[in-house]
Amino acid sequence: MFKVKDLLLSPSTFDDPIFGTHLRCFQWYGYVASKDQNRPWLSLIRCTILTASIWLSCALMLARVFRGYENLNDGATSYATAVQYFAVSIATFNAYVQRDKVISLLRVAHSDIQNLMLEADNQEMELLVATQTYTRTITLLIWVPSVIAGLMAYSDCIYRTLFLPKSVFNVPAVRRGEEHPILLFQLFPFGELCDNFVVGYLGPWYALGLGITTIPLWHTFITCLMKYVNLKLQVLKKRVEEMDISRLNPNLEINRLTGSELTFWQMQLFKEFVREQLRIRKFVQELQELICVPVMADFIIFSVLICFLFFALTVGVPSKMDYFFMFIYLFVMAGILWIYHWHATLIVECHDELSLAYFSCGWYNFEMPLQKMLVFMMMHAQRPMKMRALLVDLNLRTFIDIGRGAYSYFNLLRSSHLY
Repeated sequence: MFKVKDLLLSPSTFDDPIFGTHLRCFQWYGYVASKDQNRPWLSLIRCTILTASIWLSCALMLARVFRGYENLNDGATSYATAVQYFAVSIATFNAYVQRDKVISLLRVAHSDIQNLMLEADNQEMELLVATQTYTRTITLLIWVPSVIAGLMAYSDCIYRTLFLPKSVFNVPAVRRGEEHPILLFQLFPFGELCDNFVVGYLGPWYALGLGITTIPLWHTFITCLMKYVNLKLQVLKKRVEEMDISRLNPNLEINRLTGSELTFWQMQLFKEFVREQLRIRKFVQELQELICVPVMADFIIFSVLICFLFFALTVGVPSKMDYFFMFIYLFVMAGILWIYHWHATLIVECHDELSLAYFSCGWYNFEMPLQKMLVFMMMHAQRPMKMRALLVDLNLRTFIDIGRGAYSYFNLLRSSHLY
């Protein structure tokens, strides 16, 4: 059982240049709380309510999907929405159960970024600013399609509620096929299970709000953590290539150091590089433990769903609005899978470059003890830093295999349907 004080972050963490936006959203949902909040335990209770409501929404949608649809067009978008909610339900429950790990990772990352901002030279600050810009761009790329789709569903619901109420509050006529359900009720068909205003009308409103916020929020937050690891490796690589002992002690006058003193400070710098490598490796291991289950679930669920949506687009006769939502779903799912596999590949490539950085640091000018230690450091840097989601490696090869597999199963489904 978690203690509230163990789940609190310092107020400065919410102004972090990489994680700040996501943390403020998480704070609103109750996944994290600040030490300067009044009654932070109330904020953490909201997290329990949010997680339970996501699972309830998912259960209602799956219950309607399991009842079946008369044709493929009617159920494609509802099925896709339900399955996406099932995936995000796994992710949010995982985040809820492992909140202590999330908080621990955030504390480590924020402390490192604060130290980097104090110690960084101009080039390292450029790397930090580039990382901040990159994470904001990725966040927008995933958020914008979700928000646009949600606003369209809300607008359609408001318009028809005000001007065509008979097509909204008339579930029996919808079941008989006399009225066409509004877009929001096609995505969240709660009313077909329970003809009640709170469940059938307000429920989809609330469920849509959860979907367009939590789905992009969680995945882009993990992207920020992975990009932070990439930043740390880039900074370490740069410092290894420079071999600047004045970082340890700015008051050192290198030209006046004796040979033994120079060797001593270079040895201290080597030890600092080793400690930094170990810290990065530990952070990656904890990050992998945090995301392995939900990413594996995304791997299975999205692969099947991408195949199904392509099948629905080619075999069925979807409306223009169904086309729009199916393409939005395909883009978001492909984008989510891509950001995990792409950034895991970046981490592997950046780590592999460390060994070359050690080799190019001017090792031939070092004393023999330093050269021997440098060999061991290069051997340690050559140990692979791969990220896995239970049974699969996270890399671009796996992402391409997902696309190939989905296309192969799509062709199989289409040929079986034709014959």
